[in-house]
Amino acid sequence: LLQIVFYEDKKFKGRSHECKTDTSDLHSFFSRCNSIRVEGGCWVVYERPNFMGYQYILTPGEYPDYQHWMGFNDCIRSCRVIKIVRGKYYKLKLFEKPNFEGTVMEVTENVPSTPDRFPNKAVHSCHVFHGAWVFFEHPNYSGRQYLLEKGEYSHYTEWGAMHPTILKCTVMAGCITFTCNHCN
Repeated sequence: LLQIVFYEDKKFKGRSHECKTDTSDLHSFFSRCNSIRVEGGCWVVYERPNFMGYQYILTPGEYPDYQHWMGFNDCIRSCRVIKIVRGKYYKLKLFEKPNFEGTVMEVTENVPSTPDRFPNKAVHSCHVFHGAWVFFEHPNYSGRQYLLEKGEYSHYTEWGAMHPTILKCTVMAGCITFTCNHCN
C-alpha cells in the first residue's frame, strides 16, 4: 500500500489529506503542512507545485512537525512515490564538470563523505545506471536533499540543485536507506 497523509497542524492535527499517487499540486487540499504520516512506500515531497523546490525524502513513519523531515518551513505543494529498484547492484557515476566531463567517480555504495573520495565537493553532472540515490548538500544527512533516479543529469540544475555542492550520497534500497557496514 502506497500512502502518505499530510496534516495542516503539528502532531497530526487539523485538516488532513491522503495521497496514494503522484500529485503535482496539493495547494487545493491544504494551506500548510506541519506533520506527515508515511503509511506505505517511500516518497519525495516538494515545497513547490510540479515537483519543484526543496525536496524532502520520506520513508515510512511519523513526522510530527516539519523539522522531523528537515523542512525549512511548513510549505509542501507536490509529492511523488520514489521508484525503488530492488536488487544487489546499484551504480552511478559522478562527474566534476557539466556534460559528463572531467574527473569521474563510479559509485556502487553509500559515500558518507564525497570530498574524501572525489577530488572536490562539486558534482556538476551524474549518470544513474541503477537504483534511486539521494544526494545531501551537507554531511550527517543535512541540508538540501536531491532524489536521483535512473537517467542522465548533464547539469546539477537537472536534479533541482542551485549549486554543485554534494557532501554525501546514499542509495535507497527497499524502502529504507541502505547502510553499507564498511562505508561508515
